[in-house]
Formats: sequence, C-alpha cells, structure tokens
Amino acid sequence: MEIALVTAVLAVLLAALAVFPGSLGVVKLTHKLLARPVGAFLFNVLALPLWLASLALLLVAALLARGDDSSVRGVALAALIVGGITVFGFLMHMRFMFKPVRDPLYLSTDQALERFGPEEEVVGVIDRLGRPFAYVARLARRPHVVYQTEGAAPFLVSHCILSHSSMAYEIDQEFSASRIYISSVLANNLVFYDQTANCTVLQIQNQARDGSYRLKTLPTVHASLTTWARFYPESSVWYRPKEWRDTFYLKLLARASVIDQESPDLVYPLEREPDGRLPLKAYVMGVNLGGVAKAFPFELFGRSAMVEDTVGGEPIAFLISGDGSLVHLFSRRIEGGRELHLRSVAPDRFEDRETGSTWSSTGACTAGELEGLKLELVPHYNKIFWCVWADFYPATEVYSEAEPDEAGAVPSALPINPSRTEGRTTYEQET
Repeated sequence: MEIALVTAVLAVLLAALAVFPGSLGVVKLTHKLLARPVGAFLFNVLALPLWLASLALLLVAALLARGDDSSVRGVALAALIVGGITVFGFLMHMRFMFKPVRDPLYLSTDQALERFGPEEEVVGVIDRLGRPFAYVARLARRPHVVYQTEGAAPFLVSHCILSHSSMAYEIDQEFSASRIYISSVLANNLVFYDQTANCTVLQIQNQARDGSYRLKTLPTVHASLTTWARFYPESSVWYRPKEWRDTFYLKLLARASVIDQESPDLVYPLEREPDGRLPLKAYVMGVNLGGVAKAFPFELFGRSAMVEDTVGGEPIAFLISGDGSLVHLFSRRIEGGRELHLRSVAPDRFEDRETGSTWSSTGACTAGELEGLKLELVPHYNKIFWCVWADFYPATEVYSEAEPDEAGAVPSALPINPSRTEGRTTYEQET
C-alpha cells in the first residue's frame, strides 16, 4: 500500500533528523545551529523522542503493509536504514560520546602516581574553600565535563581538546540545578547546553550566549602529576576506567593533526583571519579582567620567576615555581585594598617591596609582617591556543617583554590590528 511506503519514508527521515545533526562529522555542518538554544534543544533533548517516534512510524508502516509484498519489502528496507542510522548515532552522537561524568572517582596523589606515572598531565582546580583537585587531562578529553558534587563547594570542570582549554565553574545559585550537555563547537571551543535554563554557553566566555547569566569561574592550572602532587600532596585526583569509546574516539583524533601544536590544521573555521602577533597554536595564559583581555605567551614563564602586570585596573602577578613547572596567577591586592609589588629572591620564594614579607609560589605568606595571609587566585584561561583566544577576543592585548622607553616606561603589549575588532561575530547570539 502506498500509504505504508510513505509512512516508512517518514520514519527514515525522522530517524535521520534525530541522529545526524548532533553526531560527530555532521556537526561540522550543523555546529552554528546547535550552538543556539533552539538547535541544542531540538537535536539533543528531543533526539531520543524523535528516534522513538521513527520506530513507532515503522511499526505503523509494517502493519499497513501486511498482505502487500512490494510494501513489505519497502518497509523492510526502511527498517534496515533506520537500524543503520541508529548504530551510527550510538557510535557518533555527542550525547553518547560526551556524556558528562556525574559520579566521579578519586585517587590519592600517591595512588595516582603509581597508576599513571609522574609525567601524566593533569588539570588542577582549587575550589572556593581552597581545596585542591586534579583531573587527568587525557581521560577528560572525551566526556569533556566532570561534576564534583561532594562537600560544601561543588563545581564542574570542563576540558576542550580542540582549544587546549580547561575551565571550572562553581555549582551555585541559578547554576545549582543545571543539566549540562555538550551541544556544539564554535571556532574550536566547546558550547554547552544547559537544559535547565534552556541556554547555550561558550566555555571561553563563561556565560550564556544571550548574556542572561554568567558562570562563576574557579582557578585552573595545567601541570604534570608529579608537580601537582609536590605542591598539593593532599589533593584528590580524578580518574575513570578506560572504556571502548576511548579507543574509538582517540583513533578519530589520531587521524587529524588538529591537536598538534605545530600543525596549522583546525577542525572548525575561525570567525576572523588568524592574528599574526603569535604563532597560530602558541600556548597563552588568557586574562579577562575589568573588560580588558590580555594574553601572556606561555614561553615567558620558562624565562622568568614571575611576571607582574595590571589588567583592567587589577594588579596581578604570575608566580612560577623554581623549576618552571607550575604557574599560578594571583591578585596583588590584599585585604584592605593594599597593593603589593613582588620580586623573586630565590626559587619558590618571593618578597614584597612594601613590607619585606616572604611569599611562596602558591601565594602563601610564610614570614614577615603579612605572615598567614594568602594572595587571591585569579581564574584565567590556562595554556589555551592563541588562535582560539584571539578569535573570541579580537581586541586582546599581548604581553611583551620590552626595553624601557626614553621616559622609563616599559610597553607591555604588542599593537593590535584595528581591522580585527570591526564587525559582529557569530559568538554574539542574535536576538
């Protein structure tokens, strides 16, 4: 019967609509739609109901086709196609591939060192109570999002391999009941869909694309496991058992050079022409304070024990461990609004010019008038690819080591190409 074949075709189309737009590979074509709340809702939240509806239509088509051999063959072919689409979706849909971890497992630093070895890269997070956590970066690549819900200061940590960016957000107030899914990618940076608030969030901008609410960020740092354990031996270290999807996903990545810092390849196009002030995938520390964005090339920290600057009116200092393996960003403003100026006096030891007090590279005052105080950590974008940072923040300044001019001033920024700051970007949600 003709109506049976029409129903079977509709079932195939509905299955394709449920699966393909939100699946890896196809997302390269649909990523801008999926970065909007309507697209994220349709192809993430409604994907399962749409797929179930396609199965229901197949059943209806089969019932209508009874007694007609031609229709039966057509419905059988449609069933095979829907089955193939279903298998593809099971393997490739982002809801399956990047399912957030909501029940994390932790090891002690000693257990983690024994299991993973000293050179394993971790993403360190300091929660709002000052407790340290570490996340094995290699294992965070696929889920992208890990919840830490125990205790009085819950948070989630996100890791984007395409931009080499890791951010952590407090689970607090309006963000407390969030249901986060990986929805899309824009310019090689993650887009989350918060089903509770029905909004999409760019990882690098820490807020809903329509500006409706802003996430509260926590300090993160990239380090080797042995370095993190040396400075934070009491830290919990997140891990997860290896799954078959890990091998599958890593094989997909292995076919691309997009995660290679020396390669010019990118998975998703940038919104603007690459900014030539730094190499395309140079690691930078991205700082955004007081409406001012500034990038600090990571190579600086291999040559200096500290870097002082002021961004958006906020006095800051990067303090580097003696072996250069750990870099923290602090505010130089202490209780009472007093501003400090620091200098390195020995490996892992700094002194402020105002009181002569001694500070560690983790921001603790260990001796002197200010003993017992701690510098406040400043959340920032740790070792993110320059091309991604500059694309989202085209007016960014770039810190530059330079000689003093005739007036004794030291210019601390490379010049900006004005043409890069003109026009509207697709990162701003249309209203």
